[in-house]
Amino acid sequence: MASTDKSPDPTPAKGPDPTPGKPMSVGQHVIDKSAMMVQSLDPIKQMSQHVCSFAIYSHDMSRQIETHHYCSRLHQNFIQCAVYDSDESKARLLGVEYIVPADVFEAFPPEEQKLWHSHAYEIKSGLLVNPRVPEVVAMPELENLAQTYGKFWCTWQVDRGILNCVSLSLV
Repeated sequence: MASTDKSPDPTPAKGPDPTPGKPMSVGQHVIDKSAMMVQSLDPIKQMSQHVCSFAIYSHDMSRQIETHHYCSRLHQNFIQCAVYDSDESKARLLGVEYIVPADVFEAFPPEEQKLWHSHAYEIKSGLLVNPRVPEVVAMPELENLAQTYGKFWCTWQVDRGILNCVSLSLV
């Protein structure tokens, strides 16, 4: 998969807080807490699964980042995920991934198929896991996911502090 970031420069060392901008003010915290009390956030509450993997930039295999997918199902094997850089409360949204079953992928034209990646290797190699879920519970789902394809839109290259890239290849 292609990315708009073609820079051969090495990844910079991470500082104490690589997020651009000023820290949130007390007033902003009050606004956020107040909004949480009156807003439903129902779409977020649909997220029912957390999977963790590593992503590799297709044009620069030396760049690997940990990714945490928070997923909700639209159908049995049609899944949408918000992808973060960690599972901590201050995690940064890296992008969005859609996951489809093989029959949907195979119906795509060849130009579109090039933008998708198989999940078979990620799962068979042990790169994709369900954190804190017992293996006996996780294995049937992982076997199911091994037969799916994903398309990832990267919005933030946290390893470089760059917002707005296009796509990241997941291994």
